[in-house]
Amino acid sequence: MKSKILLLSFLTLFTIAINYAQSSASQAGIAVQGIARDANNTALTNKNISLTFELYYLNASSLEEPIYTTTVNVETDAFGIFSYIIDPTAINNSKFANNQAYLRIKKGAEIISNEIFKHVPYAIAANNGVPTGSIMPFIGTEAPAGWAICNGSELPSTATKLIAMVGNNAPDLRGMFLRGAGKNNVTGYTENVGPNLKSRQQDDNLAHTHAAGELAADDAGEHAHDVPITGFSGLRGTNLTEGSSRGIYTYHGDKKTLTSALSGKHNHKISGSTAETGTESRPVNYGVNYIIKLYY
Repeated sequence: MKSKILLLSFLTLFTIAINYAQSSASQAGIAVQGIARDANNTALTNKNISLTFELYYLNASSLEEPIYTTTVNVETDAFGIFSYIIDPTAINNSKFANNQAYLRIKKGAEIISNEIFKHVPYAIAANNGVPTGSIMPFIGTEAPAGWAICNGSELPSTATKLIAMVGNNAPDLRGMFLRGAGKNNVTGYTENVGPNLKSRQQDDNLAHTHAAGELAADDAGEHAHDVPITGFSGLRGTNLTEGSSRGIYTYHGDKKTLTSALSGKHNHKISGSTAETGTESRPVNYGVNYIIKLYY
């Protein structure tokens, strides 16, 4: 019995270590292979055997939490070798990513193997691509598996590591640009101060002035203005011009025109502001959705 257990366990785990990276990358499942032997260590050739595969992890209280369980019939070949692919489905990726998993194999009530789930280093990371909390631009409208759109929506409860980082909701990055947090102190460059991590920074413009340029009022030259006044009761039928230091009065029947004194060549100062345009300061840009990684 002992030889059977050791050999089956070794080959099973060895095969997982070889094949998991390949199968995980394509979401095909976990390939398990072993040799079935009886209590006398004799290979069970060309047999149909019922096996139960149990994937689980231990919680903070060291109690078993199931990941996936299946019972199947496997066929051994002429050497007693069997093969089977466990497919725990992508929905359980977070449980593998966030916990140390175990694989238990049973034949009926008999435990054949119960070992820490071993896989090629970085196999899960290779499958998921980037660490939890990574943000990237995405051209689609529906987030791919393992990601969430950064629109402020509630995150799935299984994304425990991400929730610990950002809270229960995805960051709302609609209409936002991303910028490095903190202050840049590179010698020779203007100090740049970004927002604090996971916080927003309002739009702004660096305080500055402009040269006078060529904006100026037109020179009006030397001139006077005529002011017509009606209802004047004066000398009818005659034209009379009177001069004074304040202007010239010209009479035409019952109408009177006041012509101001010459003001001399001059111009005027410009005040006020130019017309407002636009609603924000922005560079040329292209619209995308930002997505955030749920699991690692």
